[in-house]
Amino acid sequence: MSSEAMTTLDSTVPRLQEVFFAAEPALTKLDEITGDGDFGVNLREGLSEVAGRLAAPDSPAPWDTLRAVFLDEVGGTSGPLFGLLFQSLDTRAARSDSYIDALQAGISDGLAAIQRVGEAEVGDRTMVDALAPAVEALHAGDVGAMVSAAVDGALSTAALRARRGRASYLGERAVGHPDPGAVGVALLLCVLAEPVSGTEASDRERARLLDAVSGSTSGND
Repeated sequence: MSSEAMTTLDSTVPRLQEVFFAAEPALTKLDEITGDGDFGVNLREGLSEVAGRLAAPDSPAPWDTLRAVFLDEVGGTSGPLFGLLFQSLDTRAARSDSYIDALQAGISDGLAAIQRVGEAEVGDRTMVDALAPAVEALHAGDVGAMVSAAVDGALSTAALRARRGRASYLGERAVGHPDPGAVGVALLLCVLAEPVSGTEASDRERARLLDAVSGSTSGND
């Protein structure tokens, strides 16, 4: 029997698909400038695979499916790192009746796992720059603060010169554009906040994020 937190987490999967499918062109364009150009496509294909599996008879649990697909099927550097975050959230939600408690522990564990594998720190211009401040903000149990901190962290990467990943080879050319992985984490946390705070605040923060991404890439058509 699923815990209350697991049921809530599972309910976010359709919304996550909706948000990332809509953001895919912006994420792809951003990654074409700052990386390999496959980030948005990889997320879209991973979530499409999740949707296909969940549409099958006797499909597995939604979040468990998300975790499995991103750990085992999604290519690129970011896919497995998102998979580690999904796995940490999955594990914590299965053990908790409190969704906020599961978020607090899950994203904290996910951050630790991502840093253990990727060895990135705040300031390296990676998804850690969005995830670490979100973990700190959520210590007080305020999911709105978590989302704002993640968006602020993602946007702060535009001023950073990358020290890890594909963007590290681009030097100053990536400066002025947010890191795609950090943007992806902020979009994820916007969705995960919605069962607690509703869609209005998350929609506002997501628009702030994507407007900045669009502004940074508008001269690169």
